[in-house]
Amino acid sequence: MTRLQTIVTHLAMEAPLPVASDNVIWPEDIRFEREPNISLENYRKLYDMVGRRWHWVNRRRLDDRQLAALIHHPATEIFVLRRSGDAIGYVELNFRLFPQVEIVFFGLIESEIGNGLGPNMMKRSMQIIKERNPKKVIIQTCTLDHPAALKLYQRSGFAAYKRKQVEIIDD
Repeated sequence: MTRLQTIVTHLAMEAPLPVASDNVIWPEDIRFEREPNISLENYRKLYDMVGRRWHWVNRRRLDDRQLAALIHHPATEIFVLRRSGDAIGYVELNFRLFPQVEIVFFGLIESEIGNGLGPNMMKRSMQIIKERNPKKVIIQTCTLDHPAALKLYQRSGFAAYKRKQVEIIDD
């Protein structure tokens, strides 16, 4: 069991959301689509592929019932990014506290980072969120995440409002 110290940065964006309305241009072999009934097995695999390198641990500790209650909740929406049919990233949105929306998870598999897909995925995610007319969107990152994550969120219009040091236990 590894104990890691990290600083979590909480970021927010208030309405009106500064989101570009022009179409996101994806490479021909890329699809970004909602996956309303993702299986627990596929979710766990994607969560691990995207997050293991960055010490994502929260969902690894959940049993099937707990995980299903979160990802199959009517206020949760999961969008999967696919290259030629293979999952390479995803975004999980939580609308439970609407008009506040939380981007719970946002990420790509390591081999796709730096290919320009992250900014496009964020832009499209924010367009989807903006269609609902929320008052606030929140997201968080930490110093264990990819170094470009915080910069991407800030370039997208998010501003940090709180930082705290936490300990993550990664087994």
